[in-house]
Amino acid sequence: MAHIQLVDELVREYLIFRGFTSTVKSFDADLKSDKDKGFRVDKIVDQIMHYINVSDLIALKEYWLHLDSLIFSKLEVHVQPAIRKIEYSLYKLYLVTASQSTGGVKNEKVAEFLSKMLPELQGQNEWRDWFMLPYIQKPEENPSFSLYFTRAWQDSVLVSLHNLLATVFQCMPQPTLTSYESDAALVKRLQDEIMTLKGKTQQPSEKTSPIGHQSRISQYSERLSVPLPLVDDFSAIPSEQFDTGIREARGLRGLLRQMGGSPVMARKAGRSQSQN
Repeated sequence: MAHIQLVDELVREYLIFRGFTSTVKSFDADLKSDKDKGFRVDKIVDQIMHYINVSDLIALKEYWLHLDSLIFSKLEVHVQPAIRKIEYSLYKLYLVTASQSTGGVKNEKVAEFLSKMLPELQGQNEWRDWFMLPYIQKPEENPSFSLYFTRAWQDSVLVSLHNLLATVFQCMPQPTLTSYESDAALVKRLQDEIMTLKGKTQQPSEKTSPIGHQSRISQYSERLSVPLPLVDDFSAIPSEQFDTGIREARGLRGLLRQMGGSPVMARKAGRSQSQN
């Protein structure tokens, strides 16, 4: 969800444009203390690892509680065990990191964790051996803990956390403002497809269209001053027939003019006058 940062910038730009100075200050303060880190997975993982490395159990629990109330609690029931497993793996990573600290902080942080987490973890079989951790000299060599001190296991926890957050952020519903870029790209693609289709339909064809036939018929009708009947399927009439018709019509008109002075036409005219 890297586009969240772009939307934040657009919102801030709009607030400045509107002159909402007090709102801009509040907006900047909220961004500075944003626990969600703009929904950037790498930043969230780094923040969790910071709390683990400095052995800040309270901050770690509060931050996970924030993520749980904002995101994890809204997921389906069948994924909750996987989320809880990752949470407990982070707690184990906390203990491993604390036990590797130098000086007296080592046992102090481990004992503090077990004391504060006792109400939540007691009675769970997977945590039974962990309450003995402060009393083991070299836990990295102990069969019960050696796995958790390996780099492979520690990396697997971070990868699992990263994948969980990335999947959840990808699937969670987003406000309309954050999807404007993808919507604009979709509209642009559809417009390009429409223009392409229009270009194909407007290409000149070898055959004369019905509209072209109708236009030619109108021209011939004006020349002849003779109304022509409409034809339903103009494309079925070859253009050569129209040219032939024109020539025949012109020849007929000339013939009629000639016949006007012929003896046959004169006799017909005289007979008509005698009858009158």
